[in-house]
Amino acid sequence: MRWLLATVFTVSVAVGSNAPAGAAAPVNVVFGTTWDAPSQKLQNVVDSYLGVPGAINITTDYIGAKLGELDPWFWVDRSVSALMITEIAGNANNNTLGWYKEIGVKPVIDGVDDGLIFAGLDGSGVSKVVTFPSGLTKFGFYMNPNGPNAALNAPEPELFFTNRYYNDLGPTGAGAVHSPFDGDAQTLVFDVSQWKGANTWLVCFEDVDSGAPITPCCSGTDNDFNDMVFQVTALGATPNRAVTFGQLKAKYSR
Repeated sequence: MRWLLATVFTVSVAVGSNAPAGAAAPVNVVFGTTWDAPSQKLQNVVDSYLGVPGAINITTDYIGAKLGELDPWFWVDRSVSALMITEIAGNANNNTLGWYKEIGVKPVIDGVDDGLIFAGLDGSGVSKVVTFPSGLTKFGFYMNPNGPNAALNAPEPELFFTNRYYNDLGPTGAGAVHSPFDGDAQTLVFDVSQWKGANTWLVCFEDVDSGAPITPCCSGTDNDFNDMVFQVTALGATPNRAVTFGQLKAKYSR
């Protein structure tokens, strides 16, 4: 189930964090051996995407891997209006991708402050323009693994979010069996501005519950993070200071 997407934002955004106290500590993501062909390893996907093999080490260069980096991750802007997304390759015919409004608490995906970007049957080369509602200033992405059919350790209606604190703890939500223990990391985000232009990130989803035990195919998870990969380009973006989860929740909760 491999997807490679390219995403271009037509808006000016800034990066933010609703990091809880102590979030400056590195996020230790546990990687496994992909259940796919070796050529589909995320490192190979990133090398091909950048055209510079080894420029990014996918196990050490994701945002949050180093002391003091923002965790978790979402996007912030004063006047977000629209985005355009182009899928450039895809083999995961059931995974779906959408956006949601970030308010500091786990969102309810009900079509009000969120929207579908790609349905599973969208094919390579398909482009979508998404118009945000007036006043949207903070957003992230969600994935429904295997669409309405449910997935291993992700029964419907469970979703995976770019903000890891909205993901469950471990395979059943009863507790993680490996780090991080305070929210499953279902995505890796890389700053690729050096190669792809200012304010550009690569977002990489794992479509099996990343908090499950890492096993050979095909139980638990492979934690290969190559199941849905897309580029986000923001015009005029500037970093936002980190705040605590409690501060953000108090400020932005409805």
